[in-house]
Parts: sequence; C-alpha cells; structure tokens
Amino acid sequence: MRKAVLRYLGCPGCRSELVVKEKGRYRGDIRSGTLVCENCGQEYPVAAGRPVLLRKNVLNEWTSPVSEAMGINDYRTIDQSIKELFSFGEKRAIELVHERDQVNAEVFESLKSIPRSVVGKMKYRESGKWIEAGNRRARLLSFPWKAGDNKDSFNIFMQRIASTKPDSILDIASGGGFAVSHQAFVNTKVKQILAVERDLKSLGNIQYRFKYIGSESRSEAVGGDVRNLPVRTEVIDTAMMLAALPEISGVTLMIREVFRVLKEGGAFVLLVPENPVVPELKTHAE
Repeated sequence: MRKAVLRYLGCPGCRSELVVKEKGRYRGDIRSGTLVCENCGQEYPVAAGRPVLLRKNVLNEWTSPVSEAMGINDYRTIDQSIKELFSFGEKRAIELVHERDQVNAEVFESLKSIPRSVVGKMKYRESGKWIEAGNRRARLLSFPWKAGDNKDSFNIFMQRIASTKPDSILDIASGGGFAVSHQAFVNTKVKQILAVERDLKSLGNIQYRFKYIGSESRSEAVGGDVRNLPVRTEVIDTAMMLAALPEISGVTLMIREVFRVLKEGGAFVLLVPENPVVPELKTHAE
C-alpha cells in the first residue's frame, strides 16, 4: 500500500480520514500496520500490503447474495441458494433480504485482525504463483482483451469508462481484477485506481495484475464491502462494475455508497449480464 492512497481511503464506519501506523515497509510500500480513523477511533489492518477495511464478522470471502441474505455461511453456488430461497416463498424471501439490510445498517465495528491462513493466501496470490499455475496465465494475463473488436460488450464497457476522462476510478466488487486491470492497461491517464473487493485472497490477484502491466504505482487493491465503501466522500470521478450486480446482497446500500463517493458530475458505469440467473431457474425468477 502506498501512503498517497490515504487521500482517497476513508473509514467505512464514519467516512472520516485515516492515519497509518506502519509496522513494515518494502521498497517504499507499507506491507503491514494499522489504519486508524481520526474521528471514531476504529482500527483496520494492513496485511500483505493490502489495506483491509471491513466490518467485524463480515465474511472475508465471496458468498452468493442469496446465501448471505439467508445468513448462510457455508459455500453454496448461486443456483443452489436460489433454489433454497424459492422454498421459503416470495413473502419470506423478501423479509429475509430486508432483515439482512437492517443488519448491514447497524452500528459499525471494524475487523481488527486477519487470520494468518488468509494472509498466507493473499501473499501467495500476490506473488503471481497462483495465476502462473496451470493454464491460468493465458486466460488471465492477456492484454488487451480482443484487441480491435469494437463490438465486443466488454470493450464497449472499457471505452465508455475511458470516455468519462476520469482522474480517479473506483472498481466495485472487483473479483480477481479482470476488468479493472484492463482499464488500467488501456487508460494510462488515470491518476488513481481503487479496486474494492471483499474476498481477501483475491486482493493478491488484483495487485499482481497491476504489477504485471506496470500500473502498481497508481493502482491499489483494497479489502472492503460495497455496502460500506472504504472511500472518502466525493473523491471519485468514475465508478465501474463488471457483471457483479446480481452477486450483491444489499444493492440499495451499495448504490447509496457509490453516489456518496462520487464527485458532483461523476459517472457510474455498469455492465450487467444479459442472463444473470442460471437457465433452469430463469423462468422462476421471471
């Protein structure tokens, strides 16, 4: 983590500025330490070089939004959890989602430490060994994507973001960093790129992509929840999201947060899947 990124980061609990208490540096980057909110005193860890600004007890890995709405913590695919949601009936399903939104709006308490096993996974992926293994390199480190194909939906998405001519970009629910790393590759004029992702091990993948394309000096992967964005108010020119909307529990809270962090006149560019629900469940969803 570069110290300069603190001008963009903010306490997800009260939106205030953060100061850093360093424990370790490597080649100028802060590798370990604590971020402290000057207003409310909440503390957040810096682990494996990544600032992690999460609510206490929020899962630090991806789970399907339906499972999260139901309070299920074990791994289930989206189609499995949707089938279970249908079993509750429409009325109870809606109640569950509203109940989860209320939980997300409760008094904020920060996640102060990260298990060593998770930090190990973050470091392993940041090293590039995970991406380099097997056949992942060809799929995940191909820049640019479908060069010259101006009709490809992903390239149209990339062009639309670049057309806003931002100095700062916030990528929401970044996953492994596919979209945000491509935007960093094609849009070299952006001064600061933030990639917010809750799955902490994926932060290593994102930062490795930035390093691979030579963008790490202006790009940061940040551990955070889209419903409590770890970003100060009105500091972002353009927010982007690739295909993640159907994977989010608490969309209303997320949208409020996005428009909070955008500057006046800022843009929010989304690419939404044409068929976000698995085919066999699509008729039920409709």
